Amino acid sequence: MANSYKLSQEIEEFIISQKNLNPMLSCRGLIPLIKEQFQVSISKSLINRVIKESNLSAPKGRKRLKEPEFASKPILEPIRPTIELVIFKEPKIVENGGFFFLRAADLRLSLTASLAQGLSGLFPETTQKILQAIIEASMYLSYFQNKDSKNLWLFIGKEIALNDLECYSQKLAQIATQDLKNALSKANFFPNFNGINELYKQCLLKLSQYAQEVFFPSEYNSLGFEEMRERFYSMLARIEKRPRVLKISLLYPPSFSWANDIVWQEGFGYAAYKVNQAAIFTKEGEQIWMSSLPELLI
Repeated sequence: MANSYKLSQEIEEFIISQKNLNPMLSCRGLIPLIKEQFQVSISKSLINRVIKESNLSAPKGRKRLKEPEFASKPILEPIRPTIELVIFKEPKIVENGGFFFLRAADLRLSLTASLAQGLSGLFPETTQKILQAIIEASMYLSYFQNKDSKNLWLFIGKEIALNDLECYSQKLAQIATQDLKNALSKANFFPNFNGINELYKQCLLKLSQYAQEVFFPSEYNSLGFEEMRERFYSMLARIEKRPRVLKISLLYPPSFSWANDIVWQEGFGYAAYKVNQAAIFTKEGEQIWMSSLPELLI
């Protein structure tokens, strides 16, 4: 049972920010986040009080999800893509390795899983597992220049045929933005977006905001997405598969402008420690483990 504890303003603000980041996050789900961030145990009733007072409670009946209804339902051919797990024995170098901070945030928040749940009614022939993999790939695709080298597949751990991604995008383009919003609102996913590309951007911003608030020191909380990308997300990574561990070693080139910045080095080490301490596992049962110091790319 949680210990009796009077909520500080800092904890209340943390509860509100986490609930805004992920409306589907329950009081039970917030308890370990608060304990990790503040080293205190909070009861569900206290958390629920903050959520209610902030008008962040989910609508009643939110678990009784029905297939989305549309004013003009589009006629779509079923998508039956396949995904393959990326298996490798030797360490691999991938671009945008710093995005593993966002993958860790996604695994904690279940953001793409919630998005796949919300869109599943539009693609009844596609399993939510495959749909989630397609969404993940689509979110990050534009940031990977060397698509033919399968950097993206190494990053998300799954390989999807590019024509399947194109087919998925074409199907979504046939669906009106309001219909997308209706589908996602029925799954308690309430982003403000105009079109699917804007939706992906909103998801990345939410993941970055979560990573900045939970993994990084407070001085990084106010930085924008592109600033975080310049400092961390765009770094290369050496990834290694070990028994039940996915080891991530971030790399920087000799010309990297932040390499000799002590504050940046300390911030990186802090964030890596927080990710490792959180013990976040992929769907394949591998813990994401990040090296505490970035390495010079030779």
